[in-house]
Amino acid sequence: MTADRPSDPPSTPPAEGPLREQLRNLTRRQQRFERYLSRKMRVDLAGLAVMDRLVSAGPATPSQLARELSTSTAAMTLVVDRLADGGHVTRQPHPSDRRKVLVTPAEEWEGAAYEHVGPLVDGIGEITEAMTDQERATVAAFLRRAVAAYDRATEG
Repeated sequence: MTADRPSDPPSTPPAEGPLREQLRNLTRRQQRFERYLSRKMRVDLAGLAVMDRLVSAGPATPSQLARELSTSTAAMTLVVDRLADGGHVTRQPHPSDRRKVLVTPAEEWEGAAYEHVGPLVDGIGEITEAMTDQERATVAAFLRRAVAAYDRATEG
């Protein structure tokens, strides 16, 4: 595209081809898996994101969750209320600030979720174990760059 021809369409991105198609397939499967897990655990997708955060990083205040998951505190309060009503989380007093509460996954949540997530984790583990060190390094580098591209696309 030249400066004197601004109406030219943008050039085709270099990522076209089999790799891009496989990324689309992976994204679709990941979204389908989230919907599956949401149904099995009886939690909406927003609640599933909260539960994933709580299981992976530990208890948090609703305002922390809202900040980390890029939503309003009012919306997060509704999500936490639904999770608490469904028995998926408990609210406990904050240990150092009695005005706050910590949201904690219910004791059985992680085990129940793992019944559905385990086969996926095991399958990815088997794939990873079958790769050479060079293959793992290449895939890891690609994934780091892909995560950075997502981060750049959502800055601001």
